[in-house]
Amino acid sequence: MPSASSQRIAKRRKRKTRNIVDQTGSPPDWEKLEPVAGDVSPRRYYRGTDEAARPFVLMRYPDQTEKSRAELNSFIRIGEWLGSQGIKVPALYNLYETQNCATFEDLGQTSFGKALRAGHNPEELYTLACDVLIKLRDSVPPQGLPDYTQSRIYANRRQIIDYYYRLKKQRVPDEGTVQEYISVWDKIHQSLPPCPQGFLHADYHLENLIWVEREQGIRKCALIDYQDALRGPIPYDLLNLLEDARVDVPPELKQKILERYCGGMSAQEKETFLSWYTVLAAQFHGRVIGLFIKLSAEQGRDEYLIHISRLQNYLKKALENPILLPLKAWFEKEGLDFQLINDLNGAKIRGEFRN
Repeated sequence: MPSASSQRIAKRRKRKTRNIVDQTGSPPDWEKLEPVAGDVSPRRYYRGTDEAARPFVLMRYPDQTEKSRAELNSFIRIGEWLGSQGIKVPALYNLYETQNCATFEDLGQTSFGKALRAGHNPEELYTLACDVLIKLRDSVPPQGLPDYTQSRIYANRRQIIDYYYRLKKQRVPDEGTVQEYISVWDKIHQSLPPCPQGFLHADYHLENLIWVEREQGIRKCALIDYQDALRGPIPYDLLNLLEDARVDVPPELKQKILERYCGGMSAQEKETFLSWYTVLAAQFHGRVIGLFIKLSAEQGRDEYLIHISRLQNYLKKALENPILLPLKAWFEKEGLDFQLINDLNGAKIRGEFRN
């Protein structure tokens, strides 16, 4: 159960939110604001300053669909819960429901990734990010979170077959091949003890963590982009952090962070956690390999292709673990060796998928 102090914080935050939200006014004119680089989502972001000289970020959904409205409301609801757990998130300033947008506290432009590239101590950054996950692990998740097994992430386990397999074999995989691949994963899952479950950010990487110098302790690590949070296997967020497609984490630092996260676990709990970490990491890398090819084929987003070799290396290393022997055997049967695809470039990928 949440502590009495966390309940008081939640109540204060809830009162504050009600006081500052204006659901009937007009949002700032985004055409006069500074656009902020976005991601692959439909969301748009802008920076500005209000009449009180308070910097803010406007989050806007260009469409007016129920799905987008639900996503914005999810961001607000989950942000309130994270704040009640002592996790730093951008405070909500104003919600403009009719226009499907909202303004939030501007946390600055220094993501953990940017801080790392600027020479910040990697161990401090990864330790802070790990400690936030420990805090979340030990919290009771909010009610109503979607389940991981019903999520797009889980359904897209097949993307490595839909895209990587197709590119390597130069043929469209039939549904029998896809289902055979999924059944291999089911067999591996059934061979393990149940995986510990909890709150998942579901996209926990350095660019979604913001360094907030003015804060103290774990609140120096602020979270963003948590609207798709889930209830699911707790190793998922940690492996996303330590085996990001865009960043090489030194092996000794990775091991140190894993040991920190597992501190206090029994030997059996640690073994179960690390087994599921290996399994979910392999599944994650396969899905993201497929995703990056998909983004190139369907959206012309070729900037992600450079990371596929790193993902292949992650996956090849994971396949050496005996737990994944059924998967390794299946890949070998299908002739997928995870060597770098020759002439991996967007034009050739789009040509293959057009054909």
